[in-house]
Amino acid sequence: MQDVRIRIGAAAVLSCSAFVSLWGAAAAFFWFLLFTPWLKSIRRLRFAIGVFVMIGIISLLLQTMNGSGFSYGIRLSIIVLIGIWLAGEYHPGEFLHLGVWLAGDHLGFDLGLMAEMGMQSLISLLDDIDRIRIAYILKKIPLDIAGIIPAGTLLVRMELIRAWDNAELLAVRGYQDGGALQPEFKTPRRDIAAGLSVIPVFFIAALQFVNFLYFDSAFLKGLL
Repeated sequence: MQDVRIRIGAAAVLSCSAFVSLWGAAAAFFWFLLFTPWLKSIRRLRFAIGVFVMIGIISLLLQTMNGSGFSYGIRLSIIVLIGIWLAGEYHPGEFLHLGVWLAGDHLGFDLGLMAEMGMQSLISLLDDIDRIRIAYILKKIPLDIAGIIPAGTLLVRMELIRAWDNAELLAVRGYQDGGALQPEFKTPRRDIAAGLSVIPVFFIAALQFVNFLYFDSAFLKGLL
């Protein structure tokens, strides 16, 4: 999906739909299979293994306590998949164009610049994790607590150094407030079709959510 406006809007609607409703999560997953290069997203799943493990543990606990863990696990997993796809589709500079398009040359430029710097930091962080993982394999260092803590400390230190370097660079260039930019977007027909297709996903989730509120909610039944 080339148009960042449609991509961000679709991801927001799909994530909300998956969060509030199991049927919404199923519809969002169907949209994910239909309109995204999901094979590429599967290759990136290794970066989110820890997140899925945490979701699985919490789901088991919730299933044991009140029987809602199965629904929770599916809904949160779909949201993570959408996030992986969204991050994988990122192209440098597009958040800056989006920010200016949304909020103008001052606030929008600042917000877009912060988003760009955040994405660049995330990309650098993932590259650092890959390099540390390869180094651990070559040196045959086990990935236990004793090995993870030094790696985490190194990652934090490197990110702080990058943030300081970026701040110095902006100060040297005299950056103060906003900037001039003419937003440009490519909007192929497939992007428009994908954007319109999130509308039924939202309505499916909304219908189940409303049904839960008015017919299945013990709280509302108590009020009535």
